[in-house]
Amino acid sequence: MTIGQLAKKTGLNVQTVRYYERIGLIEKPDTNEAGYRIYPEKAAEVLRFIKHAKEIGFSLKQISEIFSIDNDKNNTCARVKKLAQEKVAEIDKRIYSLNLIRKELLSLISQCEVKKTGKGDCPMLNVLKFQR
Repeated sequence: MTIGQLAKKTGLNVQTVRYYERIGLIEKPDTNEAGYRIYPEKAAEVLRFIKHAKEIGFSLKQISEIFSIDNDKNNTCARVKKLAQEKVAEIDKRIYSLNLIRKELLSLISQCEVKKTGKGDCPMLNVLKFQR
């Protein structure tokens, strides 16, 4: 299949496919007589894996590491499990941080609702001004 067909089949754009090829996440395909890249079905499987791994939070570096584990004859599920546990820890940190931000915003919103002051005296703006 051509790069356009591959991109359409996987829901990615052509530039993304080329980028993944350039950085070595997918193998460079053979070319036909006209010089067009012809990708095997396996490329679509690999791209779907990459897309899903990115959707659940893995970076391209981590995905590359997962591929190297998969290609290693001595691979162990424990190595992939460790990567997943590290990803969960990163997510937990982000959730904690987002909850702090949410709490602060809710506090600012409640101050605005409590004061219900006229123009020029917004508690939220007053707090934010001092944070510059």
